[in-house]
Amino acid sequence: MKKLSKKQKLICFMAIMIIAVILAIIITTNIIRNNNTVANEGYLATIANAGSSLIASYIKKGITIGGITGTLETLDTNDATAYAEDIAYGKVAYARGERIVGTRIDEDTVLNLQDVYYADLDSSGEITVDGVIFADLAGEEENGEWGSKGWGVYTIPSETNLKQYYIKGEYTDEHFGTGKVIAPMKGTSGNERFYVMALEDINPGTYYCWYYAAYGKLDKIVGTSDNDFGQGRENTEYVNGKWNDPNLPWGAHNDNSSYDDMWEAIQEEIADGWFVPSKSEWSAFGEAFEITSSNYSNTYGLSYYAYWSSSQNFRGNAYNANFDYGNVGNLYVNSIGSVRLATTF
Repeated sequence: MKKLSKKQKLICFMAIMIIAVILAIIITTNIIRNNNTVANEGYLATIANAGSSLIASYIKKGITIGGITGTLETLDTNDATAYAEDIAYGKVAYARGERIVGTRIDEDTVLNLQDVYYADLDSSGEITVDGVIFADLAGEEENGEWGSKGWGVYTIPSETNLKQYYIKGEYTDEHFGTGKVIAPMKGTSGNERFYVMALEDINPGTYYCWYYAAYGKLDKIVGTSDNDFGQGRENTEYVNGKWNDPNLPWGAHNDNSSYDDMWEAIQEEIADGWFVPSKSEWSAFGEAFEITSSNYSNTYGLSYYAYWSSSQNFRGNAYNANFDYGNVGNLYVNSIGSVRLATTF
């Protein structure tokens, strides 16, 4: 083999040195880049962890893994006492290691009653649906009219200092569909916020006189104004008091041989806080669910016979919700009709 000349050896040496310098630059640049990346991600680079994907913020504080000391602080939520009903509706919190979405309804929680809401009147753990909500006093004052006869006007007032409630779960009714169930919070105080209509008639398929023997003898009672929303309970208590008067100021009970007075059938319900809706409360209910003469029976299961209100028209008349015609009417108190009750909570 021919030996390299001194000149050739020098050239080779210079080439090797240039290659070595280039490699050194590349290696140094990569080390600097890796160290900067590591530093930016929050941990110290060492020979042991330079290639590691561990980050200090991924490791619990005080724990060292592969030369990386953790900075992650974990919060123990096992002693949390808040539950979904304690947290504002729709807000998210974490307790006992779980994600919790709030269900508490405050006064500023506006419910869209185009959606269906059911009422659970007690604060027990189980869901027991008592009726469907048709008016919410937490919103702005609402004026409306159901039907076109002129007697169906109503005004739903706006109230403050209301009780607190929470969404307890869901319920499906064969007529009103699927909706949220609202219940009062334990120990809550304040004004009652919701108006509720029972899901069924009193003794479905049975019909009652308003007060058969009282025809022509009635005083004109509270509830004769165009708008008597909010007076159903007062009207009911007044008439029920007269009906139960031992001196029978308006005549005998159940004077019709075929039909009882409705007051006979609802004594226990009245004692439990239910009342016969006023005509304006019936109107608000009809309008809330857009009940018409076309859908009242098939969709909502309501009776062909008009529903008695607790509002009088004249001495011998009481208003009624006539779903067969889709408006508020009136009948003689010795006529017959259906009975369904309302309440507030």
